[in-house]
Amino acid sequence: MVTANLIGVGAFFWPFVLPAAVGGGQAHALDAPVILVLLLACLGGVLFLQLGRGGMGPKAVALIGVLGAAMVALRLPGFIAGFSAMFIVVLVAGNAFGARFGFVLGAIGTFASGLFIGGLGPWLPFQMVAVGWVGMGAGLLPHSSSWRGRLAWLAAYGLVSGFAFGAIINLWFWPYAAGSSNIGWAPEAGGLVNLGRYLRFYAVTSLGWDAFRAAGNAALVILLGRPLLGALDRAARRMNLVVRSVDNG
Repeated sequence: MVTANLIGVGAFFWPFVLPAAVGGGQAHALDAPVILVLLLACLGGVLFLQLGRGGMGPKAVALIGVLGAAMVALRLPGFIAGFSAMFIVVLVAGNAFGARFGFVLGAIGTFASGLFIGGLGPWLPFQMVAVGWVGMGAGLLPHSSSWRGRLAWLAAYGLVSGFAFGAIINLWFWPYAAGSSNIGWAPEAGGLVNLGRYLRFYAVTSLGWDAFRAAGNAALVILLGRPLLGALDRAARRMNLVVRSVDNG
């Protein structure tokens, strides 16, 4: 999983390191297929290794398939602005089963949903990584000794990650998109200037859109989090999965 994360970080940020390689064509038209193949190879390797030994185990791998199918079903109706109900699956599963499970589920479920809804394009590997990071973050949250505390952490994280997902996913095309405008990337301008440009770009193009995702994530966690987490916690106990987390009781 470390390799998959490194590939994801490299995929998002190489244009900023090698600005001369950013041409005027479609964003990541040439490297996106390579990134996708590398990600799928890493994820397939993780699943294959876990089938034959401790770690996730074959039952957990099968559960990734079931939850990934749920992500596909919840994404099929489409988006309400930036919100999709598929994020509730990633949030609760990552929180119940841990960071590694959350990342793998988020990436695989996003790939599968892309296949079913025709969302295949250079953006897909970047979506896989970004949704995977949402699941991984949910797995790193403290597990409070009370349901109220646990749901409060997860709802707050769902709210923040709704905005963070949009801010991260924009980076796959931002260096290519805004040209010479005052909200576009200017390699010669330096880090702080470009950060200000990006914040203005995000506020103009994405903030309102992402507010729907953030509010929807938090609302679904509040409404459905306890029964979903209860069911997944029981599944974790039956599969002898141990989620290590910080006790915030």
